[in-house]
Amino acid sequence: MIRRSGALVLLVLLFAAAPAVAAPITVNVRVEGVHTTFFEGNVTTAVHSVDGGDGTGAHKCDGTNNGASATPGPTVTGGFDDGARLARVTWGGSWSASFQDFLINRVGSDSSTSSKFWSLELNDQDLSVGGCQQKVKPHDRVLVAFDGFGRKLLELSGPKTARVGKSFQLTVVDGRSGQPVKGAKVRHRKTDKHGRVRLTLKRPGLAQLKARKFGTIRSNELDVQVHAH
Repeated sequence: MIRRSGALVLLVLLFAAAPAVAAPITVNVRVEGVHTTFFEGNVTTAVHSVDGGDGTGAHKCDGTNNGASATPGPTVTGGFDDGARLARVTWGGSWSASFQDFLINRVGSDSSTSSKFWSLELNDQDLSVGGCQQKVKPHDRVLVAFDGFGRKLLELSGPKTARVGKSFQLTVVDGRSGQPVKGAKVRHRKTDKHGRVRLTLKRPGLAQLKARKFGTIRSNELDVQVHAH
């Protein structure tokens, strides 16, 4: 009995000393390519090794990279990797041993050029550290965008339901600043100086809307369920 009690105490102490395992969390992931959205949706992501396909193998990507955090947790790049897997979209990244992080070079068929690169955004803001260093929280928004550095990130909002033949209002702002965006197109109609535009849909069903404007990153998708009279 004494030996069993001692073993039990030892197991308790070992368990208490073991590092806590970060729980999976759900974030929104969106990947905007040159001409298309490769993926957009909620992703449940957990700490996992990430392989950028550059021949160096899988690497840790848990927020402790390069000493960015003392405790591991799901990260921007980890969430992006999970989203790409869900969408069955391949990607390529170069691993930097000195920074302990990836540089994303390709997503799908869209590759970086000498002047245009893939950017990582968290809640509409550029990252100040690498994607394997930046941890995420539940409901965070991860955006991976081609040539997104410094560009306006369009954000579309509006009602979730509408009626056939009845106009409704949408609003487009720059997610970075919250300022309205003039001249953004939604279904070929442009926003005014207040970032507002009215649409009238003629068919019932689910309308999947996005805002676009040259020189910006296209918006999130707004799903509007259109009901008949």
